[in-house]
Amino acid sequence: MTSSTPIHKSIADEIDEAKAMFPAVNVLTSTPSFLIATYQRSPYTRIKMTMTFPSGYPEHTLIVNIDQDVVVPPGLKKKLEKELNNVAIEQPTQQVRAVWERLVSFVDTNLFVPCWKELKQCVDMIQKHQPSTITLFEGKGKIKLSLKNEAYYINCSIIIDPAYPDFSAELKQCVDMIQKHQPSTITLFEGKGKIKLSLKNEAYYINCSIIIDPAYPDFSAAVTGGKACLLQLQTTNFPTPIANMMMTQAQDIVRRMQEGLSSEKAMNLSNPVKVPKNFNLNIDEYKEKYKARLTKDTISNIKHDTEALKKVSDLRNKEASSVRASGDNGYVDHKALHKDRKDARRAIKKLTDEEKAADLRFEEKELEWQLEEKKRLAGYYDVYNVPAGGTISPQPSLYVLISFLVQKVHGLVAETCPCCNKRVLPVRPEDLESIYNTSSSSKSDKKAKEMRKMKPYRTYCGCWYHKSCLNTLLTEPPFGCECPNVNCGRRVFHPDWPGDIKQLEREWSAKQARQREIEDAMLFL
Repeated sequence: MTSSTPIHKSIADEIDEAKAMFPAVNVLTSTPSFLIATYQRSPYTRIKMTMTFPSGYPEHTLIVNIDQDVVVPPGLKKKLEKELNNVAIEQPTQQVRAVWERLVSFVDTNLFVPCWKELKQCVDMIQKHQPSTITLFEGKGKIKLSLKNEAYYINCSIIIDPAYPDFSAELKQCVDMIQKHQPSTITLFEGKGKIKLSLKNEAYYINCSIIIDPAYPDFSAAVTGGKACLLQLQTTNFPTPIANMMMTQAQDIVRRMQEGLSSEKAMNLSNPVKVPKNFNLNIDEYKEKYKARLTKDTISNIKHDTEALKKVSDLRNKEASSVRASGDNGYVDHKALHKDRKDARRAIKKLTDEEKAADLRFEEKELEWQLEEKKRLAGYYDVYNVPAGGTISPQPSLYVLISFLVQKVHGLVAETCPCCNKRVLPVRPEDLESIYNTSSSSKSDKKAKEMRKMKPYRTYCGCWYHKSCLNTLLTEPPFGCECPNVNCGRRVFHPDWPGDIKQLEREWSAKQARQREIEDAMLFL
């Protein structure tokens, strides 16, 4: 709404001329003393500014103030005010037009405007991992060390005694050790809306690029193919399956956040390991199955076990009576025989009750896991992100994307197997590549077998295991166990192993039966 207060002719003419040149600039209020206007390239790049005309304008330059809001964080506000006020100082006349021209050019060409705050957080996060350095002064026999980790550092020097033995080999090892911890870097291309990331940890690295959509945090299909942040992998020394898993999950997080999900829900739903088929998230249906199993299947199995145990007990009683008869000149102690049978019945009843209680505890635990998973994945869209009109509000995803990649590169390298507590990934990337390239057909190669046992596997709960450790955990009793990781405690699943407890029990029983047959055959021979 424009004020009806008359404006000084020269200022009014200048504003009219600027309006004609930049019709997209929306003038909200104009008086002889100040002007309030906004400009936006998209709903997420709206910048509001106030231009104050001092007495003696244009000899005294106008003053530009930028409003700080959700789009304009303090850093962007300071940058724009400095640039626009400098433009006004350098322009003797037509200062309104010059300031508008610079503002329009900045918003239209700088694709980082809608993610400026996130970008600052990303740069700070990357720069936090500064490198340690080593500097050599050969003439003085002096070494300067700067050791850094996050916000902590130590600067020190080492002076080598002239009588010290030849240390050239040691020195090379020290330099290699320091250089191994190279820094992660982030490079910005404002005009292209492109970010180059180089993430490193120990000997592992990932180089990738992120292209910001002009409509960020929304998207325009023509530019980035329907992605608010288009992630592209450049080079890496992670094996292809691991790199693809990280990239796919990262891009899926962006997709879900631009659909309106919070970062937490987007992370939960982007799990690259799928839910097992037998893991039913329809809790109502599961409860019916749960009740039916208790009243039919479980009791039927207990009855069958009881009958089998009774037959065994009868055989043992019969044997005991025959032993007493032969040992006591044909006399049968019926009182002792009755006591033996009574004790056997009590043992059978106790065993039956214990088995029934164990089944109940397992069923309750299984239901608890199901309810927990349903609760974790409940509500695809956040209520507070869906306005009354029903339209979805895209969520900013750049910082979440980059922090996810940083966390994976730095976290996965240091990940330990919850079973053996040893590193999941070997120190050398070449060894990890060899593990993945080892053919499963080379069964006679002992070294190949050992390498395949160390292959990393990511389970549904998010933890990483060695293949041999995961196989032992999933295929040996107790079945359906929790993740041993102290920070996890969720049920362990992987699509390469059955998720059905009954199937695992049958396979284990069959394996034990085969083992007993082999042992019997060996004893016979």
